[in-house]
Amino acid sequence: MKLLRRLLKLCRIPCYALLALLTVMACCELWAELPSAARCHGRAQDCRDNSVGLVLGCSKYVARGRLNYFFTGRIKAAAELWRTGKLRCIIVSGDNRSANYNEPRDMKNALLAEGVPEDRIVCDYAGLRTLDSVVRAQKVFGADRLTIISQKEHVERAVAIARHHGIDAEGYEASLPPCTTGTRLKQGIRERAARIAMVCDFIFGVQPKHLGDPVQLPE
Repeated sequence: MKLLRRLLKLCRIPCYALLALLTVMACCELWAELPSAARCHGRAQDCRDNSVGLVLGCSKYVARGRLNYFFTGRIKAAAELWRTGKLRCIIVSGDNRSANYNEPRDMKNALLAEGVPEDRIVCDYAGLRTLDSVVRAQKVFGADRLTIISQKEHVERAVAIARHHGIDAEGYEASLPPCTTGTRLKQGIRERAARIAMVCDFIFGVQPKHLGDPVQLPE
């Protein structure tokens, strides 16, 4: 009996830890979804007019040089908003870690191929994280009215970040790739971790790594 009681006592520790983790995750989900629930749209006609578009960056290619469906989905979504007259200009924000890896340049070239005029596209080369891209859109580029473009869960989190920082933002959901169950699980775990990191950023007042001089957007 003593051994059994010891085993039960030992089992309580991982159970309590799991319960605590699930509680934290649930709180972070609410923190991401409640501010953005009515502000993320799946149809272009539901988005407002005369907004600044913000396309969140990702790699153009995945393994073996294949095009990244997340990348192409965001470009198609941004081009659709432009063609329907919802955007006055588009910020493409992402990582520019080397001469051979440049997310904003790749997004700009892809938007040009979709017919978006070059003078309506602005590159943000310091969008190292979603937080950086969103906050820099206001603090560097002066955009107080944003339509953020990415896939559903990512755009929900981005809108929540924007709202936390006092930015009038809504989201437009780009199409999701046809994924295997394993890929969906991996993406789900990654997004849960990102939402926990988002709440930590809120609590500790984390700001973008780089700011800099103001940049004027096209009118």
